Amino acid sequence: MEAPALWRRHLDDTFEFLNQIRKSSSQQEICQHLISYAERFGARNVLAGPIPPPRALRREQISHVLLDAWPQQWSERYFSKGYLHRDPTIQLVKRGTTPFRWSEIDQVSRVCSFGRQIMAEASEFNLRDGFTIPFATLNGQPVGFSVAGEKLEPGPHDRLAFQFVAACAFGCAALLADGKQASKPVRLSPRQQDVLRWVAEGLTVEQVADRLNVSRNTADTHLRLMRQRLGVTSNVQAVTTAFRLGLIS
Repeated sequence: MEAPALWRRHLDDTFEFLNQIRKSSSQQEICQHLISYAERFGARNVLAGPIPPPRALRREQISHVLLDAWPQQWSERYFSKGYLHRDPTIQLVKRGTTPFRWSEIDQVSRVCSFGRQIMAEASEFNLRDGFTIPFATLNGQPVGFSVAGEKLEPGPHDRLAFQFVAACAFGCAALLADGKQASKPVRLSPRQQDVLRWVAEGLTVEQVADRLNVSRNTADTHLRLMRQRLGVTSNVQAVTTAFRLGLIS
Protein backbone atom coordinates (compact mmCIF):
# COMPACT_ATOMS: atom_id res chain seq x y z
CA MET A 1 0.00 0.00 0.00
CA GLU A 2 1.37 3.45 -0.89
CA ALA A 3 2.40 5.69 2.00
CA PRO A 4 -0.31 8.39 1.48
CA ALA A 5 -3.02 5.73 1.29
CA LEU A 6 -1.67 4.03 4.41
CA TRP A 7 -1.61 7.31 6.33
CA ARG A 8 -5.13 8.10 5.14
CA ARG A 9 -6.30 4.78 6.59
CA HIS A 10 -4.51 5.52 9.87
CA LEU A 11 -6.08 8.99 9.95
CA ASP A 12 -9.60 7.65 9.37
CA ASP A 13 -9.04 5.10 12.13
CA THR A 14 -7.76 7.83 14.45
CA PHE A 15 -10.74 10.07 13.76
CA GLU A 16 -13.05 7.20 14.67
CA PHE A 17 -11.35 7.00 18.08
CA LEU A 18 -11.58 10.78 18.43
CA ASN A 19 -15.30 10.49 17.82
CA GLN A 20 -15.61 7.91 20.60
CA ILE A 21 -13.61 10.12 22.96
CA ARG A 22 -15.69 13.23 22.34
CA LYS A 23 -18.87 11.24 23.09
CA SER A 24 -17.50 10.07 26.45
CA SER A 25 -19.52 11.05 29.50
CA SER A 26 -16.74 10.65 32.08
CA GLN A 27 -12.98 10.90 32.44
CA GLN A 28 -12.88 7.20 33.23
CA GLU A 29 -14.57 6.43 29.91
CA ILE A 30 -11.99 8.58 28.11
CA CYS A 31 -9.23 6.57 29.81
CA GLN A 32 -10.80 3.33 28.61
CA HIS A 33 -10.85 4.57 25.01
CA LEU A 34 -7.27 5.79 25.30
CA ILE A 35 -6.00 2.47 26.56
CA SER A 36 -7.94 0.63 23.86
CA TYR A 37 -6.19 2.82 21.29
CA ALA A 38 -2.71 2.72 22.86
CA GLU A 39 -2.71 -1.06 23.33
CA ARG A 40 -1.89 -1.39 19.63
CA PHE A 41 1.67 -0.28 20.40
CA GLY A 42 1.98 -1.84 23.85
CA ALA A 43 0.72 0.82 26.29
CA ARG A 44 -1.49 -0.27 29.18
CA ASN A 45 -1.60 2.85 31.37
CA VAL A 46 -2.32 6.55 30.92
CA LEU A 47 -1.79 9.66 33.07
CA ALA A 48 -2.39 13.27 32.04
CA GLY A 49 -2.80 16.69 33.55
CA PRO A 50 -1.38 20.21 33.80
CA ILE A 51 1.84 20.46 35.79
CA PRO A 52 1.29 22.18 39.17
CA PRO A 53 3.71 24.84 40.51
CA PRO A 54 6.90 23.60 42.21
CA ARG A 55 5.73 24.37 45.74
CA ALA A 56 2.34 22.70 45.38
CA LEU A 57 1.50 20.32 48.20
CA ARG A 58 0.65 16.68 47.57
CA ARG A 59 -3.12 17.27 47.54
CA GLU A 60 -2.81 20.04 44.95
CA GLN A 61 -0.48 17.93 42.82
CA ILE A 62 -2.99 15.09 42.76
CA SER A 63 -5.86 17.49 41.99
CA HIS A 64 -4.13 18.43 38.72
CA VAL A 65 -4.47 14.88 37.34
CA LEU A 66 -7.29 14.83 34.77
CA LEU A 67 -6.85 11.36 33.29
CA ASP A 68 -5.70 8.56 35.57
CA ALA A 69 -5.23 4.93 34.62
CA TRP A 70 -1.90 4.57 36.41
CA PRO A 71 -0.93 1.87 38.97
CA GLN A 72 -2.42 3.13 42.23
CA GLN A 73 0.43 1.98 44.46
CA TRP A 74 2.97 3.73 42.26
CA SER A 75 0.93 6.96 42.29
CA GLU A 76 0.74 6.86 46.08
CA ARG A 77 4.50 6.40 46.37
CA TYR A 78 5.22 8.98 43.66
CA PHE A 79 3.22 11.81 45.21
CA SER A 80 3.98 10.99 48.85
CA LYS A 81 7.74 11.08 48.18
CA GLY A 82 7.59 14.31 46.17
CA TYR A 83 8.89 12.81 42.94
CA LEU A 84 6.90 15.06 40.59
CA HIS A 85 9.36 17.86 39.89
CA ARG A 86 12.39 15.56 40.00
CA ASP A 87 10.91 13.20 37.45
CA PRO A 88 12.93 13.42 34.19
CA THR A 89 9.77 13.17 32.09
CA ILE A 90 8.16 16.12 33.94
CA GLN A 91 11.33 18.17 33.57
CA LEU A 92 11.17 17.67 29.81
CA VAL A 93 7.45 18.51 29.75
CA LYS A 94 8.18 21.82 31.52
CA ARG A 95 10.84 22.55 28.91
CA GLY A 96 8.23 22.17 26.16
CA THR A 97 10.09 19.55 24.16
CA THR A 98 8.65 17.50 21.31
CA PRO A 99 6.94 14.17 22.16
CA PHE A 100 9.46 11.59 23.35
CA ARG A 101 9.90 7.94 24.25
CA TRP A 102 11.25 7.42 27.74
CA SER A 103 14.11 5.47 26.15
CA GLU A 104 15.05 8.70 24.33
CA ILE A 105 15.41 10.87 27.45
CA ASP A 106 19.18 10.39 27.67
CA GLN A 107 19.52 11.76 24.13
CA VAL A 108 17.91 15.11 24.98
CA SER A 109 18.54 15.62 28.68
CA ARG A 110 21.06 14.88 31.38
CA VAL A 111 19.38 12.68 33.97
CA CYS A 112 20.64 12.82 37.54
CA SER A 113 20.98 9.74 39.73
CA PHE A 114 17.76 10.55 41.59
CA GLY A 115 15.91 10.84 38.29
CA ARG A 116 17.20 7.42 37.29
CA GLN A 117 16.02 6.06 40.64
CA ILE A 118 12.50 7.36 39.94
CA MET A 119 12.46 5.69 36.51
CA ALA A 120 13.78 2.44 38.01
CA GLU A 121 11.09 2.43 40.69
CA ALA A 122 8.41 3.04 38.04
CA SER A 123 9.54 -0.10 36.24
CA GLU A 124 8.64 -2.11 39.36
CA PHE A 125 5.01 -1.27 38.55
CA ASN A 126 5.23 -2.38 34.88
CA LEU A 127 5.97 1.16 33.72
CA ARG A 128 9.22 0.23 32.01
CA ASP A 129 8.62 2.02 28.74
CA GLY A 130 6.58 5.11 28.00
CA PHE A 131 5.66 7.81 25.52
CA THR A 132 5.08 11.37 26.72
CA ILE A 133 3.44 14.23 24.83
CA PRO A 134 4.10 17.74 26.21
CA PHE A 135 1.84 20.62 25.27
CA ALA A 136 0.59 23.81 26.90
CA THR A 137 -2.64 25.54 27.83
CA LEU A 138 -3.47 29.00 26.47
CA ASN A 139 -2.09 30.63 29.61
CA GLY A 140 1.21 28.81 29.11
CA GLN A 141 0.77 26.11 31.76
CA PRO A 142 2.65 22.95 30.73
CA VAL A 143 0.63 19.76 30.31
CA GLY A 144 2.02 16.24 30.44
CA PHE A 145 0.29 13.32 28.73
CA SER A 146 1.92 9.90 29.17
CA VAL A 147 1.12 6.32 28.23
CA ALA A 148 3.26 3.46 29.44
CA GLY A 149 3.64 -0.29 29.72
CA GLU A 150 6.20 -3.08 29.75
CA LYS A 151 7.39 -2.44 26.19
CA LEU A 152 6.15 0.11 23.68
CA GLU A 153 6.67 -0.18 19.95
CA PRO A 154 5.02 2.89 18.38
CA GLY A 155 5.72 3.40 14.69
CA PRO A 156 5.98 6.85 13.08
CA HIS A 157 2.24 6.83 12.27
CA ASP A 158 1.41 5.81 15.85
CA ARG A 159 3.46 8.63 17.34
CA LEU A 160 1.85 11.32 15.21
CA ALA A 161 -1.67 9.91 15.42
CA PHE A 162 -1.49 9.59 19.19
CA GLN A 163 -0.69 13.29 19.47
CA PHE A 164 -4.13 13.99 17.95
CA VAL A 165 -5.75 11.47 20.28
CA ALA A 166 -4.00 12.91 23.35
CA ALA A 167 -4.89 16.51 22.54
CA CYS A 168 -8.55 15.62 21.95
CA ALA A 169 -8.74 13.49 25.08
CA PHE A 170 -7.22 16.19 27.26
CA GLY A 171 -9.61 18.82 25.87
CA CYS A 172 -12.65 16.62 26.49
CA ALA A 173 -11.43 15.70 29.98
CA ALA A 174 -10.92 19.37 30.85
CA LEU A 175 -14.48 20.20 29.74
CA LEU A 176 -15.88 17.34 31.81
CA ALA A 177 -13.83 18.44 34.84
CA ASP A 178 -15.19 21.98 34.47
CA GLY A 179 -18.70 20.65 33.99
CA LYS A 180 -19.26 22.64 30.83
CA GLN A 181 -19.38 22.24 27.09
CA ALA A 182 -17.68 24.25 24.38
CA SER A 183 -18.36 27.98 24.51
CA LYS A 184 -19.41 30.28 21.71
CA PRO A 185 -19.65 28.78 18.20
CA VAL A 186 -16.55 28.86 16.02
CA ARG A 187 -16.71 29.00 12.23
CA LEU A 188 -13.96 28.19 9.78
CA SER A 189 -13.90 28.97 6.08
CA PRO A 190 -13.70 26.08 3.57
CA ARG A 191 -10.05 27.04 2.94
CA GLN A 192 -9.26 26.94 6.64
CA GLN A 193 -10.93 23.54 6.94
CA ASP A 194 -8.79 22.27 4.04
CA VAL A 195 -5.63 23.57 5.71
CA LEU A 196 -6.49 21.76 8.95
CA ARG A 197 -7.16 18.53 7.06
CA TRP A 198 -3.75 18.83 5.37
CA VAL A 199 -2.12 19.35 8.77
CA ALA A 200 -4.00 16.30 10.05
CA GLU A 201 -2.57 14.29 7.18
CA GLY A 202 0.93 15.14 8.33
CA LEU A 203 1.78 17.97 5.92
CA THR A 204 4.41 20.46 7.07
CA VAL A 205 3.95 24.23 6.90
CA GLU A 206 6.08 24.23 3.73
CA GLN A 207 3.85 21.59 2.12
CA VAL A 208 0.72 23.51 3.11
CA ALA A 209 2.26 26.60 1.49
CA ASP A 210 2.80 24.61 -1.72
CA ARG A 211 -0.84 23.51 -1.70
CA LEU A 212 -1.95 27.12 -1.24
CA ASN A 213 0.65 28.45 -3.69
CA VAL A 214 1.76 31.01 -1.11
CA SER A 215 4.91 31.69 0.90
CA ARG A 216 5.74 29.76 4.05
CA ASN A 217 5.17 32.90 6.14
CA THR A 218 1.68 33.32 4.68
CA ALA A 219 0.80 29.68 5.39
CA ASP A 220 2.17 30.05 8.91
CA THR A 221 0.00 33.15 9.39
CA HIS A 222 -3.10 31.18 8.29
CA LEU A 223 -2.30 28.51 10.86
CA ARG A 224 -1.58 31.05 13.63
CA LEU A 225 -4.89 32.83 13.06
CA MET A 226 -6.77 29.51 13.11
CA ARG A 227 -5.10 28.56 16.40
CA GLN A 228 -6.20 31.88 17.86
CA ARG A 229 -9.76 31.41 16.60
CA LEU A 230 -9.93 27.91 18.08
CA GLY A 231 -8.27 28.97 21.34
CA VAL A 232 -5.35 26.52 21.17
CA THR A 233 -1.57 26.72 21.07
CA SER A 234 -0.54 24.04 18.55
CA ASN A 235 -1.58 22.71 15.15
CA VAL A 236 -2.32 19.30 16.66
CA GLN A 237 -4.68 20.89 19.18
CA ALA A 238 -6.25 22.93 16.36
CA VAL A 239 -7.05 19.77 14.40
CA THR A 240 -8.50 17.91 17.38
CA THR A 241 -10.50 20.91 18.60
CA ALA A 242 -11.95 21.46 15.10
CA PHE A 243 -12.82 17.77 14.93
CA ARG A 244 -14.40 17.81 18.40
CA LEU A 245 -16.51 20.81 17.43
CA GLY A 246 -17.58 19.15 14.19
CA LEU A 247 -15.77 21.72 12.02
CA ILE A 248 -13.85 19.05 10.08
CA SER A 249 -14.48 15.35 9.57
